Amino acid sequence: MSARTLRAAARAALLLTLPAAAAAGTIKGKVDATPPKYLEDTVVYVKEAKGTFAPKTIQLDQQNMRFVPHIVVATVGDTVKFLNHDNLAHNVYSPDNEGYNLGTFKQDETRTYAFSKPGVYSQLCSIHPEMLGYVFVGQNPYAAPVDKTGAYQIKDVPPGTYKLAIWNAKLKAAEKTVTVTASGADENFSLKR
Repeated sequence: MSARTLRAAARAALLLTLPAAAAAGTIKGKVDATPPKYLEDTVVYVKEAKGTFAPKTIQLDQQNMRFVPHIVVATVGDTVKFLNHDNLAHNVYSPDNEGYNLGTFKQDETRTYAFSKPGVYSQLCSIHPEMLGYVFVGQNPYAAPVDKTGAYQIKDVPPGTYKLAIWNAKLKAAEKTVTVTASGADENFSLKR
């Protein structure tokens, strides 16, 4: 047997003895809110998770005088690309955390902003004060806004035990400890004043 064949056999034997990486799971559940009108302003998230996370670009549009979607979830280092599909000019700014003002831009123009600090950033338009949206920037990508029924799913969470928290613009709920396995985890929240 050649030295090359022996090395290949040794590598194969070593790989067979290493434990397989545990599969990621999905954290899911439901959130209810009292009063229910504030439910749509909710994100469920893993407070801290180890790892490095490749930056990505997320889109936040302006359509029919609304930010669409109402909440986008990002990770520190991500860039949000702000679109304008209304047939009028908009201004996008946030007074929160590091604060920014992207100026006024017309239909089909875009602006971008890279987030360097975690936090929640209100998205406002100085021309149309009734417009309000949010960019939730986490330490990690394991977060999800709730849907209209209060359901959420945080996919591809590595196995482990985490603090699961909730952000809402007006209401509060206590953090919970959750253990994620390949079969996932279920956790529900009740938001109150």
